Amino acid sequence: MSLSLNCSEDIIKNEETNIVDMVYNFDWSSTLLGPMDSWDTTLKTATNLCLKSAFPTCLHIGPPDWTLIYNKAFQPILMAKHPFALGKPSIVVWPEVYDLLEQFEYVKATGKGLFRKDRYIELTRDGYAEETYFDYTFSPILRPDGTLCGIFTLSQETTPRILNARRLKVLSEFGHRISEIKSLESACHIMAKVLNNNVDIPYALIYFVEHKSNSDFDSLIARLVATTFDEDGKKGRNIPDNLLDTPEIIYLAQNSVQNNDTYIELKREAATYSFVKCESWPIHLVIKEGKHVKVLLKDDSQAVLLQTKISLYGERFLTAILICGINRLRTLDEQYMEFLRVCKNFIQYLISFIGLILLVENT
Repeated sequence: MSLSLNCSEDIIKNEETNIVDMVYNFDWSSTLLGPMDSWDTTLKTATNLCLKSAFPTCLHIGPPDWTLIYNKAFQPILMAKHPFALGKPSIVVWPEVYDLLEQFEYVKATGKGLFRKDRYIELTRDGYAEETYFDYTFSPILRPDGTLCGIFTLSQETTPRILNARRLKVLSEFGHRISEIKSLESACHIMAKVLNNNVDIPYALIYFVEHKSNSDFDSLIARLVATTFDEDGKKGRNIPDNLLDTPEIIYLAQNSVQNNDTYIELKREAATYSFVKCESWPIHLVIKEGKHVKVLLKDDSQAVLLQTKISLYGERFLTAILICGINRLRTLDEQYMEFLRVCKNFIQYLISFIGLILLVENT
């Protein structure tokens, strides 16, 4: 394998280039490590072991800079930080990890390794501060004379598992509250209580639109029936200022005219997401298009409107609009949307349960 010291800009920018080639063609003479030809056997052996590992692996070589070297399996952890991160001081790559140097110094001082399980870290690796969780180990790389060459790191992101467990707990809670349902409104209030102080749905609002099968759209009215801001035994709602206009009654004809909908695109590593920028909740769009609508709020936080429709009795129908706030520290990806759709399905199940009772009572 070539040990060329010339840094190739084309190699660094070409995403198809093998990370091994990037490492061996990097201009290490521009770092405290010096030219690769000058590296000792311990550092060369650790680098080869890192690059050939099938597990997400990186090296923090130092001190004092703790220069970063990593393999292909580690790239998804870096996301947009790659290829910038290669050959950079670790603290420059991971400024969000406030105790990173402290952990390195522990390994250096004690000669012992560290293990962290499901460690919470807010990483900025995709254009925003992101909630992430990791299992990782820091192990000392020692030279024959016992001095520290660097730190060998194995890391596995556990964010999906943490999120799935947290979201399943919410869905389980819905099932436990079914026996408390007494009316359509109580079903929505139960839903709001379950979602109160939820990390993945920071707030929720539910609007009802009652109509006939042949109702004129312009005559429809949306009525706010429950929110996570409701307090037991108290009238009125303290809706935060950062939310869109949230009236108790929305006339859909006016809602359509008042909202000069603008679409904003947010680019992330995996995809580009489109959001509506408007003054009030675009319930008219949800009803007309028959699908969920993502919105960008006044403070650039996000929310999603989802609808579900059930038959009441006779020719009467009920459309429920579930408005869910989005966790600022997560991307609204397909896994997130699937969780929201399941929550919406629970609303449909709950109100369908009462709707069936009303149907029986009116026949």
